[in-house]
Amino acid sequence: MTPTRFGRLAVRDPRLVHDLRNGREPGARMVARIESFLAEGDAR
Repeated sequence: MTPTRFGRLAVRDPRLVHDLRNGREPGARMVARIESFLAEGDAR
């Protein structure tokens, strides 16, 4: 999966991975959304 697709599917932010790599600090709600997305696995 491309970084852009991951960001879009996980939190509706296509720049998520790029921004995280550049030092962006996710908040608690965003972390929860990402963890939920990862827990779903191949469901999407």
